[in-house]
Amino acid sequence: MLVLVSAAAYGTLPILAKLAYGAGIRPAALLAARFAIAAAVFALLAREEAPPWRVRLRLWGLGLVFVTNTFTYFTALETVSAATVALLIYSYPVIVTLLAALAGLEGLRLRSLLAAVLAFAGCALTASGPMARGPGVVFALVTAVIYATYIVLGSRYAAGVKAETAALHVAQVCVAAYVPWALVDGRGIPAHPRPWLLVVAIALVPTVVALRTFLSGLGRVGPARAAVLSSFEVVVTMALSITLLGERLGPRQWLGAALILGAVGLQNLGALRPFVRAPSGGRGISEDKMTQ
Repeated sequence: MLVLVSAAAYGTLPILAKLAYGAGIRPAALLAARFAIAAAVFALLAREEAPPWRVRLRLWGLGLVFVTNTFTYFTALETVSAATVALLIYSYPVIVTLLAALAGLEGLRLRSLLAAVLAFAGCALTASGPMARGPGVVFALVTAVIYATYIVLGSRYAAGVKAETAALHVAQVCVAAYVPWALVDGRGIPAHPRPWLLVVAIALVPTVVALRTFLSGLGRVGPARAAVLSSFEVVVTMALSITLLGERLGPRQWLGAALILGAVGLQNLGALRPFVRAPSGGRGISEDKMTQ
């Protein structure tokens, strides 16, 4: 459920980003304001003292991966439609499954591989539209690889860290990277209510909510299953594109949505048992832990 909530929150990002670009906000200012607000919120949510420096350095290293991911993602959205970006990026469940197996985090079971393939096929059908040409396509493909790497690294190196703490350190690195870029760029956010409302929405929904719930869920279900569950994001993106951008879903897109949900069901057959069965005389899995 945590990963699905994260997917729904992340699904709003390309729509809000397109609306922000239309309101005159440039990527540098948008990313700087997004993570400055998010870092402040995460700092308020933090419920424990800062972890040891070796852990903090590890989390900041994870934040560097996330910085490159957001940069390539928002750069792709400048020149390529949201649907095309979603299609290209959501090749990453297959990449995550392979990377997790290579890293020894999860076995490459036939069910996991089939679910990842189904999710990718569903995303290919859901995110319809002609393939765009130009650098945006390259940036979207690079984003898929970086995001897959981020999921696998997050599953390993954020283990044992509370989600709020991990999210705070990731956001701090983003602030350190994007605020100087925004200052050099020199183009701020227009002084009108609508652009600022969009910035706040991006900072809270597809950043604070999405990042916090994803990091919390990732440690509970593992990188391959999290990747498949996160594919639900494309369904949310396409649904919002209908209501906010006037796009319509055809039969192929509805079939794609069915494949994605089918992949989620396939990947999670029997997955609830380890989380609801407590050891004899003990309690179930702690909600405060990133992973077990």
